[in-house]
Amino acid sequence: MAALVADALTAFRLCLTLYLVWIGFSSSDKVSALTLIVYALLVGWTADILDGWFARKSNSSTRFGHLDFPLDMAMVAGSLIGITALGYIPVKVTVVYFAVAVVLVWKFPSKSTIMAVACPAVFAPFILAAFEVPYAFKLSLLWVLLALVLDWSRFEGVVLEFIDTFPGDKLKPLGEKWRKWRGLTRVGNAYNDVNGKM
Repeated sequence: MAALVADALTAFRLCLTLYLVWIGFSSSDKVSALTLIVYALLVGWTADILDGWFARKSNSSTRFGHLDFPLDMAMVAGSLIGITALGYIPVKVTVVYFAVAVVLVWKFPSKSTIMAVACPAVFAPFILAAFEVPYAFKLSLLWVLLALVLDWSRFEGVVLEFIDTFPGDKLKPLGEKWRKWRGLTRVGNAYNDVNGKM
């Protein structure tokens, strides 16, 4: 049952990606549409956290688990297309951004390259909200704080994965120092706290 819920949450994020694009092209009120995009992203990132939690609870592989990261990136792309369609970002800037992203990922193929390239697009809707919809921005900050408090180990795992997959292994010493300080041991692709704190 847990695996089924995880798959449903993963599939839901695909629908949410399409919704983010639809908002951008169908709304006439820019501020209201931006608010919807921010709220939809918060729902999407919550679904991302929960699908991982349910997948781990199932103790088995899920049907859509391999789509988790691609759907993260699809949501990011969908939100960027949405805010571009609303007129917050010039179309030329978004086209150049996607073109540069493709070249960088092609030249330096790694998950950390994709994560680094996606970073501006991840934060763009929330930065816009800070100026256009302050209450949605404040809600986003509260969401981040709660996510870090309730699921620090997931955030730490994402950062360590970024360090591990960074091209040229230039960041690995930093990751090893962090693991040693935190008492983390590698278990497959994940890390466990040897002291049982994570």
